[in-house]
Amino acid sequence: MATTVQAVQATLGYPKLAVSGSITEADTGNTVQAVEIPAKSFIPPGGVTVYVAEVFAGGTPSLDVGDGDDADGWVDSTDITETTVGTYSGDLTNTAAYSADGKYYAAADTIDVVVAASATGGTAYVLVAYYDLSDVTMAAE
Repeated sequence: MATTVQAVQATLGYPKLAVSGSITEADTGNTVQAVEIPAKSFIPPGGVTVYVAEVFAGGTPSLDVGDGDDADGWVDSTDITETTVGTYSGDLTNTAAYSADGKYYAAADTIDVVVAASATGGTAYVLVAYYDLSDVTMAAE
């Protein structure tokens, strides 16, 4: 019996890294569209990180990071200590729906941050590592 070897369709380089603008107390009570993700992109497991540059204060600071399908699909607020400067990614044991397996975006979307109401201080940024697969066929045959 002969074995068929599939040809490699594409060899990709490093992922792109998108960094959001600042997310601050001015965004309290709102959802911020932090990073645009182009159609035909793949964000790998752990590919979304929140960097808290200035601690959040006021009320109960909370940030959830997701997309148009799941408001905390990438980084759940339970994975972020908003009152401590540092970097936070989704728990790879599935606290956030996409953090363990990544997600392929067939259509363009945004990575969104839900900022809890009553923040009086704080600054964060979202870093998204993704692969552009626009030159790769990813359709059923």
